[in-house]
Amino acid sequence: MTADATTADDTAALRARLEALEAENARLRATTDEDATPASDERLKGSRWRAFFSALCIVLATILVPTSIVGAWARSELVDEETFVATLAPLAQDPHVQNLIISEAMDAVDAKVDFTEITGNVIDGISDLGLGPRAAAALKLLQQPAADGLHNLVETGVTRVVQSDAFADVWTTAVRAAHRALVTTATSDGAGVFVLTDEGLGMKLGPIIEQVKQKLVDSGVGVASLIPAVDKTIIIGDGSAVSTIRTVYAIADVAGWWLPFITIGLFVAGILIARRRPVAVLGTGIALFIGGAALASTFSVGTLVVANAASQLDLSVSALDVIYNALVDDMHRTALIVALLGVLIAVIGWVSGRWKPARRFRGFVSGLNASARAALAARGLDTGRFGVWMGRQRVLVRAIVIVLAVIWLMALRPLSGGDVALVVIVALVVAWVLELLQKRPDDAARAAAARRSDDASAAEGASASASDDPAETADEGTNDTLPLPSPDADTTPLPDLGPAAGTGDEGAASPRPPKGA
Repeated sequence: MTADATTADDTAALRARLEALEAENARLRATTDEDATPASDERLKGSRWRAFFSALCIVLATILVPTSIVGAWARSELVDEETFVATLAPLAQDPHVQNLIISEAMDAVDAKVDFTEITGNVIDGISDLGLGPRAAAALKLLQQPAADGLHNLVETGVTRVVQSDAFADVWTTAVRAAHRALVTTATSDGAGVFVLTDEGLGMKLGPIIEQVKQKLVDSGVGVASLIPAVDKTIIIGDGSAVSTIRTVYAIADVAGWWLPFITIGLFVAGILIARRRPVAVLGTGIALFIGGAALASTFSVGTLVVANAASQLDLSVSALDVIYNALVDDMHRTALIVALLGVLIAVIGWVSGRWKPARRFRGFVSGLNASARAALAARGLDTGRFGVWMGRQRVLVRAIVIVLAVIWLMALRPLSGGDVALVVIVALVVAWVLELLQKRPDDAARAAAARRSDDASAAEGASASASDDPAETADEGTNDTLPLPSPDADTTPLPDLGPAAGTGDEGAASPRPPKGA
């Protein structure tokens, strides 16, 4: 009875102790929850604000992407005289533009010069010298062929001059003068070839025809001196072009240089303040793709608008298309490059995210790099403290590689697809080499784990091959008895299963009779 009482007392004491510990645990849990709730709410509130401002920065940068591209182009094309000349000067060598100039120049000459009247006056003057009726009549028959021949002579001379290398120099000089007038007044006031009028953007023929007239006279075509001064402007854009070009020039003059940096700064700020930065990087890539693709699509639609305008103005569609493409080619190419960069950045953001396929991919690449570092170390490559520092600061090293790649891309403007591919490949190779030069503390552990995994795989393979042995399988099929112990083996006596009290033969447990007895 004493043992039973002691056991009951111990059980009661343990139960009381357990209840006291549960009560203390509940009190501590309540206190912890009260202290953690304000901090958790504050952290959640801060995360929401960070996510909001991150999204705001990325959205603003997305809106500024097309404006930045146009502003950078406007500064390089409209503000920089040499770039402007380099863009428009080659148009003088384009056959479509040459045909447009020849056609419009001859229309202007025909409007001012009546070749039929000129030849008629000449023939009448000859007839007044006292020719007979038959001779006068014969001269009259030659009047129209002479007028046509004179017109063809002038047209041939204009064509020869426009298609010559000398005209290219004339065109370049006129384009340079137009740019200087544009820079001086922000609108052309009649001082150059390209002018802004109330009707729209136009190209003046007066300076060009004057140069052609002088070339013809110098070439011995004396009748070209009869060509009067021509004041005609070819309208190559509608009236909305005036306000558009003025706006573009203002943007170029004020913020054309800074807008790209502001846009990049907003993207970087959106990434830095984001709660989940890989998601922000993915959003930045998508935003760049949307901005660049939208601007490129706008230029593609602009081609149709220019063709429609050419039809309404009764001008050569092919010539205006050449001029339009020359003006927007750099912007269009830059927009496509920005869209391509957006795709690459989006891929980087996805790879660095928390998504299961991304983590699996990163683990695969990290394993390959660790194996490569182990193999190089086994061959005697030791980067020492430099490798240890790079291993500790690997995030900083990757950021430096990305920043240098961005600076290289900006230095290569205007960009092409080949430039982007070159920069991306070089950046990836440099980043990979720097990864291999690192020394990380977990490389040895990974190598040991890999060796253990290989050993375990080898052991499992050996065990599987042994279990597949035919002789062993046959033995296992026939041996269905338990092994008997050897006579010399130590045996453990069976415990006494009889009642605890009482002695003698009566209290001893009788053995069970064998089955079937």
